Amino acid sequence: MQSERCPVARTLSVIGDRWTVLILRDAFRGAKRFEEFHGRLKCSRAIVADRLARLVEEGMLSRELYEARPPRYEYSLTEMGTSLRPTLRAMYEWGETWRPLKAVEKADA
Repeated sequence: MQSERCPVARTLSVIGDRWTVLILRDAFRGAKRFEEFHGRLKCSRAIVADRLARLVEEGMLSRELYEARPPRYEYSLTEMGTSLRPTLRAMYEWGETWRPLKAVEKADA
């Protein structure tokens, strides 16, 4: 909510759920098309569609038509979206430090 006084709360209103952050992560890793995001996330198509639409609406991603029938789009990080790279990097580093995979899980990966 834009009227929220706290900047952290305003930020979380845009990127505060798991799937949104993971879509941004995958965009940084080169995903551009719906099927790429869906295939990497293994969540419902509705969730991917909703989060992509929200990120476009918020100005984090841009959307460009690449096929007219049926309409298909490529998504790209905008300047605003790209500015989150250090934040996602910090989350990655925090997870590596404080939530590491156990040795057994690493062997299975």
